[in-house]
Amino acid sequence: MSLLVYGVARADGTAVDGTGIDDRPLRGVSDDRLMAIVTDHDRSGPHPDAATLDAYARTVQMLTDSRALLPAPFGRVLADDDDVRAMLRRRRQHLLARLDRVHGAVELGLSARWLAGSDTARDPRTESSVAYLRDRLETRQSARRLASELDPLTALARSIRRAISTRRDLPVLDAYLVDRGRVSEFVAMVAELGDRLDGVELICTGPWPPYSFADGGVLRSTP
Repeated sequence: MSLLVYGVARADGTAVDGTGIDDRPLRGVSDDRLMAIVTDHDRSGPHPDAATLDAYARTVQMLTDSRALLPAPFGRVLADDDDVRAMLRRRRQHLLARLDRVHGAVELGLSARWLAGSDTARDPRTESSVAYLRDRLETRQSARRLASELDPLTALARSIRRAISTRRDLPVLDAYLVDRGRVSEFVAMVAELGDRLDGVELICTGPWPPYSFADGGVLRSTP
């Protein structure tokens, strides 16, 4: 037997209902103030095909809708209840702090890209190799300037994770931790910024479980 972990929540007496992958019943494994939500599987755990990953994502979303949850990436498998409790004890303070951080919040994704025809949307295949490094530097600088235009959104978020790259199709990729009650306000500001920025497309996705803000806390082997 093995246990697939969907995430970690506070052990507050709230019942764990519903089913996960392959319609297997969800259950909680608790230690002190923490509870891991799991399903029981054969030794190897479920195979990560498209249907399984989709079912996993739906289950994590359902759990997040009902409680503060630190979602685990798919494939976090432990041997038995004792191993789960050992993980919860080992990571207790870290997990409790992260649960406080995400309580009442969701993750919103934001991607920014230059539209075709804008000055920064040049095709690198048309440039000489001599200009390659200079072009990468200019692209990164342009991406940083674009990212700075998104800074007003930080006032609506508890936290932000940002990736800036030299990819012309996706120079800025952000994740925001936003209070559930401010999601509409956040989306409206994205639309306002999109209207203001020339040659830029902003795409907002979510709300999602706060994967980007769990900080890898679930199932790490060291504190």
